[in-house]
Amino acid sequence: MQFTRLNHIHIICSDLTGSESWFVEGLGAELVERRESRGIATSELRLAGICLLLRATHEDEAPAAGRQRRFGTDHFAFEVADVDAMVESLRARGVVIAREPANSPRNRVAFIQGPDDLVIELVEPQ
Repeated sequence: MQFTRLNHIHIICSDLTGSESWFVEGLGAELVERRESRGIATSELRLAGICLLLRATHEDEAPAAGRQRRFGTDHFAFEVADVDAMVESLRARGVVIAREPANSPRNRVAFIQGPDDLVIELVEPQ
């Protein structure tokens, strides 16, 4: 048994149009397709070779109360060549920088804040 590659990241959005716009205009993602998936509006984007599926919420879905963390995924990360330059480019596009660039034991990292409190890490290997 072996995994061959990451197929997609699925993101549930309180505002699908706003989230799609944030990824396309803010991060430079490519809009591949808009469609319905099981009766729910879905946008397929491509960013850094990764498929991002953005889906509108179902009627019975609600965010976690009080913005508390839930078990499971905390964030995902994109590798970049120069984290400082990327942060300045994203800031110029209006993207919120949640944590300014800093050195970690193995990388230079920063975090950006997306729609629905989505956290994305930017990683520059050192």
